[in-house]
Amino acid sequence: MADINTKINLHSLIDLTAKLYESVDEYFILNSTLLSLMGKLKINRGAVVIKNKFQYFIPIIIKGNYSFEKVYIDNISEFTKINSNISINGIDDNAYNYIIPIKKDNEKIYAIILLGKSIGDFDINSEEIDYINLITTITSNAIANARNFNSYKNERIKVEKQNQLLTTLFEISKDFSKHFNPEQIVKILALNLMGQLTVSRFALFSKTDKYSNYIEIVNRFGQNISNSDLNLFEKIDFAQNFEKNNFYNEFTQNSLYENIKVVAPLIVQGEKRGLLLIGKKMIGAEFTDENLLFIEAVGNSAMSALENERLFREELEKKKLENELLIALEIQKNLLPKHNPNMELFDICGVSIPSSHVGGDLYDFIRLEDGSYLVAIADVSGKGIPASLIMANFQAALRVLAHSNISLNEIVVKINELLYHNISSEKFVTSFFAIIDDNTGKITYINAGHNPPIVKRNNGQIEWLSTGGIILGFLEKPFEYLVGEITLKQNEFIIFYTDGVTEATNLDNIEYTEKRLENFIQNITFNNSNDIMNNLVSEINNFSMNSQNNDDITIIVSKRK
Repeated sequence: MADINTKINLHSLIDLTAKLYESVDEYFILNSTLLSLMGKLKINRGAVVIKNKFQYFIPIIIKGNYSFEKVYIDNISEFTKINSNISINGIDDNAYNYIIPIKKDNEKIYAIILLGKSIGDFDINSEEIDYINLITTITSNAIANARNFNSYKNERIKVEKQNQLLTTLFEISKDFSKHFNPEQIVKILALNLMGQLTVSRFALFSKTDKYSNYIEIVNRFGQNISNSDLNLFEKIDFAQNFEKNNFYNEFTQNSLYENIKVVAPLIVQGEKRGLLLIGKKMIGAEFTDENLLFIEAVGNSAMSALENERLFREELEKKKLENELLIALEIQKNLLPKHNPNMELFDICGVSIPSSHVGGDLYDFIRLEDGSYLVAIADVSGKGIPASLIMANFQAALRVLAHSNISLNEIVVKINELLYHNISSEKFVTSFFAIIDDNTGKITYINAGHNPPIVKRNNGQIEWLSTGGIILGFLEKPFEYLVGEITLKQNEFIIFYTDGVTEATNLDNIEYTEKRLENFIQNITFNNSNDIMNNLVSEINNFSMNSQNNDDITIIVSKRK
């Protein structure tokens, strides 16, 4: 009879082992083990308990006519009979007789099986204890295998999700890279937030650098979000659930902030360039860690696309402006005289050296009907295309008026009136006008608020030509412009110039000044106007040491032969 029972137990063990090892369900493994023990040992009451986070055990399987909610069991390492030395709290003293821990080697206990009395109230014998220990070992190994398999399965699912996330983000990034339109970028972002997270409410903000305020790109919360709050959001270093943040309570608890569930800083090239605020999921679910990673990644992709769009737009504007500046520089260059006048008594020449900007400097030689020349040099306040346009109109008016048989004073008054009515109040023009009589050597002039030209006499004396009046375009009817008059003798000369000469700076930001110009003139020994002009240009370049000056340098030299 013993041999027959041994065979039955052996076959039962083989069947149970195969059944337990085939399963990856811990509940099924523990339930099958409990039923097998109760059946083999003829016990009609049993339970399986596991430890929760509060360090007491709760039942997950109960067999028999007894139920309980929780028990407290001391550290049990092997099959144990409950007696006066071993007790458990939370159940009746006679409810269960045996404690069977399910554990593998020295690892923590997976579960504990509680068994009641056998039918007939017999104690478990040594052979039955061996059977229990064998079943316990098989069960422990089956649970360890199930946990290893489920851990591998979970890791594989996690990797697959990450791969799927990476694939999705790669496709989204490609979508973003195809568009340089902010509206399209926001549309792609909205579609992905809805498609991946079922989120319809969100807000996106950007800023060009860490010192600037946030600019609202889109806000679908329907309420304004202040810059002070956005700056507070900026304390967050990565996408996270807003309500779990340490400074959540610093915000006014209105409906808007109750609806914000995720705050994500947006990083472009290592710098925070934006914020993405996410509202509730339409399905009501919480945001998982994977969701937060997705929000951070798709937000950064959107912000990078917006930043690229901004830089691309700025580059286009820059190219457009550069082209406009080239055109303006060419126009400005064409306004200057192509040739120096060929005069009987005077050797005269001029040059205008543009700065890196389009400026408002101008000089001109206009031959009048009586053979004399109207010489003009002028400078418009400000730089850029507006200044060059003003100067182009100034020159056009000057050339028309020069041939209108009116006095120099009338020419200046009419140009002043024209400028006053056609330029903005912050603009004005400084100018110097001179009519050079090529028969007598007499020069009649008006200085309209310009840098006074310098006359060098044969005896070494210096004269400054300042007679005239105020700048042009400032008053509709200024006080009458006074007319000055001088006559140059042989070898005497005049240098006309704009403030680009005296205000040229060196590397120490020190200006050239009128004093240095006067010293240069005092030491001139050159024979003709062209040499004087070229050496003055060299003098200024040597002083500035190729420092980047922001103003044109315009010079006219007129020398009596």
